[in-house]
Amino acid sequence: MSSLPVYHVAHIFSTCGFISTVVLNLSFIFLTIFHTRQIDNTYKELLIVFSVLCLIFSFIEVLVHPFFHSYNGGMINFNMAKWSNEVATYLIASYSGVYVSIVSFFTILDYDEVSLKKKLFNPLVSFFKGWKLIILLSWSIFSGIIGGAIVLHLGRIDDYSRDYMRNVMLEHYNLDVNEISGYAVVAYDQNGNLRWISLIFIIASIAILGVQFLIVGVCGLQMHFRMNEMLKNVSETHRRLQKQFFKSLVLQITSPTLTFYIPAVAILTVSFLNLEWSLPTGLIVCSFSIYPPIDSLILMLI
Repeated sequence: MSSLPVYHVAHIFSTCGFISTVVLNLSFIFLTIFHTRQIDNTYKELLIVFSVLCLIFSFIEVLVHPFFHSYNGGMINFNMAKWSNEVATYLIASYSGVYVSIVSFFTILDYDEVSLKKKLFNPLVSFFKGWKLIILLSWSIFSGIIGGAIVLHLGRIDDYSRDYMRNVMLEHYNLDVNEISGYAVVAYDQNGNLRWISLIFIIASIAILGVQFLIVGVCGLQMHFRMNEMLKNVSETHRRLQKQFFKSLVLQITSPTLTFYIPAVAILTVSFLNLEWSLPTGLIVCSFSIYPPIDSLILMLI
């Protein structure tokens, strides 16, 4: 059974996501630069950098339109772009790296945002001024490089993975697996033994994402308890305002968790369940396309 119609639906979805991202993020950058007066300059710069990262992510996505297919104990990320295999492979690795950078940068952005909105003392805000902003950005850049390297070196499609997915790719997409670029996870070998390279790839990928969300969770809890202490000595009006700010944090944590983190972890780990199925799971990660415009909307509306 051909899965090409599903691929084309995902292709249209990611294209629409790209257009939405360009319109909303450029609008957000314009508003932040020329019409936002009441926030710290460092935080404004962080917002602009974050929006640019989202634009880069969507741009790379529309260049290659990566798609996933899961088959029994295997998963493959591939594309039908007209690039050479080498160029497409590096684009996919870059796409993954920017994905991790966005998640990483989100931890920095959210911590600063909540601190500023609640008017609490935050050493990050006071210290990272001017050129020191580069130090703050280095965490996101470093995480992105590690994420891209994991895909490029641990997820590369080897001969066993190509043989495992050969018939599936021909049947569902009319593609010769030898001409496919991207990355793959095949959990078990022909004897049913665990393939360690796949396990290491999954653990490394989940770990680098998990660290970012752990930081967000810890910072969120700290802000929650600090806010509760602070609200004891403020007016009812100010108390409602601060609670609204905390709700915005919850929304900004929930959005990437549902659209970025959970779909990625699900796609990567399901191969180890060794289910007897063949499914175009790329439709699930269409959520990647909608996160950048959704986040811009959240930032503009809150």
